[in-house]
Amino acid sequence: MTPPFVLLLAIWGTRYGPSDVNGIVQAAYRLSPGLHSVVLVTDRTRDGIDARVRQVAFPADYDRAEFFGRGYRSKLAVFSPQVVPPGLPCVFLDLDTVVIGDLGRIAALVQGPDDLFMLPPGGLGFGALRRVRDRVKGDGKFPVGNSSILAFHADAAPNLAETYASRFGAGDTEATRMVIDDVIIAWFGRGRVKGVPTSCGVMFRREFLSRVPGWAWFKAWLPGVQRRRSQIAAVTFNGVAVKPEQLATLAEGDTVSDGRGRSGPWTRRAIGPLWSHLQATVQPTAASPRPCEDHPG
Repeated sequence: MTPPFVLLLAIWGTRYGPSDVNGIVQAAYRLSPGLHSVVLVTDRTRDGIDARVRQVAFPADYDRAEFFGRGYRSKLAVFSPQVVPPGLPCVFLDLDTVVIGDLGRIAALVQGPDDLFMLPPGGLGFGALRRVRDRVKGDGKFPVGNSSILAFHADAAPNLAETYASRFGAGDTEATRMVIDDVIIAWFGRGRVKGVPTSCGVMFRREFLSRVPGWAWFKAWLPGVQRRRSQIAAVTFNGVAVKPEQLATLAEGDTVSDGRGRSGPWTRRAIGPLWSHLQATVQPTAASPRPCEDHPG
């Protein structure tokens, strides 16, 4: 049986609303038998949020105008003891994420308080070779992943949110020069942060698009890829060009481009078993286009 875990979400500003929160929450409760509770960190109490969600204000250390801007440091508040209930693994999702399976599979990655998972960087990821390079070079260029999907333990000590807030407040140079949440999380977890496996959670643009012509199509035919994709619990649509509202405007057979050199066909055959679910998910957003910005709140 899936162990209990907490789902964490964060919202600020006007880009996202109750429907975005509720879509994730309802899918999570439907597909994740181990879901203990959902906590929404918010800049204000939101009407229309699913009654099962506990809304919590951003802690004072993260309720700063500059933290809601470039780099989205406000997201680090999801690690705060003022936000997370103690004693449980936690899964965090950006609001541009679709839940298509049991999030307990992501939570189960966390076996102890020191465990920290985020979507891995490209290339060597957070693998052994990257760790060796990091130790040998020691040049501060530690590998940085993506924080759209995170897994960690509420009882981690030291605590990331408290550590960064304390060092930032004290004017620590290393802390104050870091303004991107991904970088701060990777810095804090240096040497131990691990990648969320692609059988658990993926970025849409990396999983379904490619810089190699024809590869996205061919990849979908590989039996191992099909099996892995059937297990994925969450797909995040990070990147302005591949938001659900953009995908909702496409006809089957159109080409999807992420604006960073990756592309692929928007077809059932190329995307595989997830096509029907993704198609059903993105269509309702067509009537509610959003401002062209890319952040969780």
